[in-house]
Amino acid sequence: MDQDESSGSVLPRGYTHALAQWISSVDESALGKRAFAWASHALLDWVAVTIAASKEPLVQILLSEYGLAHDSPCALLVSPIRTSAAHAALINGAAGHALDFDDVNSQMHGHPTVPVAPAALAVAQAQGSSGKALLKALIVGHEVEGRVGEVVGDGQYRLGLHPTGTTGTLGAAAASALVMKLNASQTAHALGLAATQAAGLKSMFGTMAKPLHAGKAAMNGVMAARLAEKGFTANPHSIECAQGFGPTQTGGKPTFPNAFEARTTTAIERTLFKYHAACYLTHSTIEAVNQACVKNGITLDLMESMTINVGGAQRGVCDIEEPNTGLEVKFAIQQLAAMALDGQPTASLQLYSDETARNPRYVKARRRVALNVSTEADRDAAVVEIRTLDGRMIREEANVAIPANDMARQWNRLVEKAQALIVPNIGVHKYARLMTVLAQLDQLPTIEPLFEAIR
Repeated sequence: MDQDESSGSVLPRGYTHALAQWISSVDESALGKRAFAWASHALLDWVAVTIAASKEPLVQILLSEYGLAHDSPCALLVSPIRTSAAHAALINGAAGHALDFDDVNSQMHGHPTVPVAPAALAVAQAQGSSGKALLKALIVGHEVEGRVGEVVGDGQYRLGLHPTGTTGTLGAAAASALVMKLNASQTAHALGLAATQAAGLKSMFGTMAKPLHAGKAAMNGVMAARLAEKGFTANPHSIECAQGFGPTQTGGKPTFPNAFEARTTTAIERTLFKYHAACYLTHSTIEAVNQACVKNGITLDLMESMTINVGGAQRGVCDIEEPNTGLEVKFAIQQLAAMALDGQPTASLQLYSDETARNPRYVKARRRVALNVSTEADRDAAVVEIRTLDGRMIREEANVAIPANDMARQWNRLVEKAQALIVPNIGVHKYARLMTVLAQLDQLPTIEPLFEAIR
């Protein structure tokens, strides 16, 4: 039993309390230097995909609705406009997911950084916190998303819920609470306020509403922490209680540990970065097709037919058979496979256009690509079988859901990706200044230089 410092009542230990206690007391040294390195990588990638989305229609709509005056406390990555902490998290969060080019985590079953980073960034700026505090918040937010993701499993997906919007809200609240230095009781209430706001429907994939899930998760996490700090209460057992987050998000009876188990590897160290600008569940297929091209010298013109063998998670997520828009192409695995076989640069944002969706060459090709979804297959792997016009049967498989071991190579790949995304939007000189700031962020007393670099 523990004392609730906000009300004087006594709280029984439970899963939410265990998370709250850990969030409010975790020591930097316990997280390890490698976790901070991963946090730097995650932040670089998120900043890049967010800036790259600055001209997206959904971002412009949000700016027109929620961008305020220049004397507001928080800056944005996508505009010189300043706004409140909550609205900064909303806009930066939605922008970060607008291109569906941000990182993923299999433990969470969603996109971990895009709800957490904008929330932590907004609160860190409002609080005047250091760069190291921001990175620590990313690690903690990821950890909460991963731990909760383990408990609820893929039950959310089966119910048609989007973990980036649901579990991500808890991660955003955790990151915000840490930056604000809330105590365990306040943090438990913040998690409760986050849990009751958590939302996101898979039926919105392929529309502007999917990025809104990430923005709302970030915004609601900020709101939860700020209200909890002021004494706003919620059920402090919100994750594990009857009709709480866990049971309602899974439709079952998940099992919750009553203690926070220390681990040698943090959740952020299992982050997977995207090098194709499409739904992550299509990436193993794209990689398998690319391997087939390199090894066998084949092209789309040589394809008679193709069969894609994947796990059950793809059904209802990235299996749009007849995409009509560039956004839908990102979730159209058959068309993406045909485009990869045709040598198209699937990392290029310009590729995902309405013209590409309706290109007669790909309309014809995608109808010769069969999708075989098995609930018994690895959800992250893909096996591609290509029958050629000259009678060959080519088989390749790939699995992109394996975290990197070579951190230097990963950083270089992310820098290359960031340069391609950022320079067209802010120019080479501002990009260089930004990269200098990001490389030394853990040494900076505030995060203001990050925004100053791009203005």
